Amino acid sequence: MIPYSSGASAHPAPVRGPQDCAWLVRQFADEVPGVTHALIVSLDGLQLAASRMVPRDLGDQLAALTAGLLSMADRSSALLDLGSSEYMTIRLPRGHLLFMRVGESAGLAVAAAVGCDLRVVAYHMNQFVGAVGHVLTPAVRHELHRITASQQHR
Repeated sequence: MIPYSSGASAHPAPVRGPQDCAWLVRQFADEVPGVTHALIVSLDGLQLAASRMVPRDLGDQLAALTAGLLSMADRSSALLDLGSSEYMTIRLPRGHLLFMRVGESAGLAVAAAVGCDLRVVAYHMNQFVGAVGHVLTPAVRHELHRITASQQHR
């Protein structure tokens, strides 16, 4: 099972750097029921890590859209003095899109299939954010983006 949420009494596995973050986002998409795509993005719209089903070009587009949506949610909540956004869900005819901030400078975007239990997906998103949020320092974000960008040229 997913190392950051393998049971109610389990402690999160230590996430130390870029390779752990990239591996965890792939594991997240592979093991959470109903998840089809997952992506970590910087809030300036750069793709940092993605699941296997996210080609580079799609990841770049989703990263920009995710950053924009998370910014829109933050600005809307500030205008109305509603507090910071926790997550965002968009229901679509053939699936769901879920978005969540990861710390102060990153976000998690997830696509899920119709009929999946969104509570389970949201639970695992929260666990994921708790496991990787503290690691996404500027240096780690830069390294993740460098790794992702270099994979485009292979």
